Amino acid sequence: MKKLKLRYIILVIIFILIAISYFIPVKPESFFELYGKDDKYSRTLKEFRSRPVKYIEVNGARWKYYSGGNGDKTILFLHGMGGAYDLWWNQIVEFENNYRIVTYSLPEEINSLEGAVEGIMAILQKEKIDSVYAVGTSMGGYITQYLFYKHPAVVKKAVMGNTFPPNHYFAEKNELLTKIVPYLPEVLIAFAGELNFKKKIYPAGHNSKLLMSFLPSLPFSKKQLIGRYYVVVDYFVPDTTNPLIKKIPKLIIESDNDPLIPPHLRKRLKELYPEAKVYTFHNEGHFPYINAAEEYNTVLKKFFNETPGTNGNTE
Repeated sequence: MKKLKLRYIILVIIFILIAISYFIPVKPESFFELYGKDDKYSRTLKEFRSRPVKYIEVNGARWKYYSGGNGDKTILFLHGMGGAYDLWWNQIVEFENNYRIVTYSLPEEINSLEGAVEGIMAILQKEKIDSVYAVGTSMGGYITQYLFYKHPAVVKKAVMGNTFPPNHYFAEKNELLTKIVPYLPEVLIAFAGELNFKKKIYPAGHNSKLLMSFLPSLPFSKKQLIGRYYVVVDYFVPDTTNPLIKKIPKLIIESDNDPLIPPHLRKRLKELYPEAKVYTFHNEGHFPYINAAEEYNTVLKKFFNETPGTNGNTE
């Protein structure tokens, strides 16, 4: 009887601990505490985060975004699955003197490409912006493709960084996880994500201190993760024969050791847009705009300054 009672008590304790874990919030860590350096990266990020942001409600979702900079042309930055509006701070401080800048955080309610593009277009309309240079990475690179598919007249140049074409690969690969994740505690999902970062993401980016300090500082929620996952697997058939789409100057940025974008999807992306220029980072991982920011900015600057119609890829 005593053993049965002890087992019962242990099971109750385990159940209580599991129940409590569902209510443990996942709080972002402090970039500045993790980074521990006073250099241009920490100073510019601190200054950028101190700037005022704006909000707009679109179909019940509240969008947080930043609008600033100077210039006749506008750069629209589109972040990846785990990102937020400040992900692009290294690029924003580089380009804001010559370009107008728009960057946003995708609301956790958004779970489709259509919802993402509707919100982006609402921001552009509010800011009275008719055309953009769209720069997207990962999920943001996928949204960029849908943006110029739906609104080719708005996108004057398109950068698709460390991203993928429409595919069924991610949905099939993560079919089981899709069924399990909604029932897991948020804190457990965050812990699993950090383990994946330490095993794959950080090593691919040379274990960059900047990268290892910035990614944990990003906001996270289970609802956000699930919603953005559905954006990533939201399949569409691009009309690559549309002359308006074909004439948009495009740049594909990739890394030859990207742990998140498999080679066959990188290959398929280049086949889908044969007119696109290609720049390949060597051994810089999935986040070259962070851990190889200067080179990334140089690549963007060259592409922005090119006259439409020039040819030639670069590796």
